[in-house]
This record gives sequence, structure tokens and C-alpha cells, in this order.
Amino acid sequence: STMADAEAIGRLISLALRSGVEPKEVILQLKGIGGSEPVFTEGGLVQSIPDAVAKVLERHLGEVKENNRDLLRDICPVCGATLPDDKCPICANCGWNKCS
Repeated sequence: STMADAEAIGRLISLALRSGVEPKEVILQLKGIGGSEPVFTEGGLVQSIPDAVAKVLERHLGEVKENNRDLLRDICPVCGATLPDDKCPICANCGWNKCS
């Protein structure tokens, strides 16, 4: 069924990304896969569920690249919050201090 196929694709993509596969490699594998019922959307032709997922990943990857400055910031080891760019950052969320 379509629902089972979509769930399987989602699980495999999740496994690949958590295992360190680059998102662009996942996109290359999924993009352009044809299906029996292609549709036109505002973003153009979507050939299948895998093709749609690739297009969404590609669009999101572009957004991540635009915001990559946030990706380079330190993360609090206690709560996972983003830390300020200080020499001895203090977590605003839980109070953890890097220099303590």
C-alpha cells in the first residue's frame, strides 16, 4: 500500500541520516524516481512519493545552509540548548557553565 511504502521510505531515510549518510546522497537516490500517478504542484512536477521526499529534503537542505551559523554553535551537554558564543558560556536554559 502507499502508506506502507511511505513509512518504509521514511524509516530508511531516518536510518541513513542517523548513520551519517550525507543528505545530498539521499536526495540523489530518491530524486527523479517515477511513479504511476505524477502530479503538478506549485513547485513543479512531482513524479512519486520518493521524488516528493527528495524535493522537500532539497528545499530544507537549502534552508539549513542559509542558517548554518546556528549549526556551528556549541550545545549544552546537560539539556541540549544552544549556548552563547562566549569564552565561558552559561546555558540560559539550565545554568550549566562550561568553565565550572
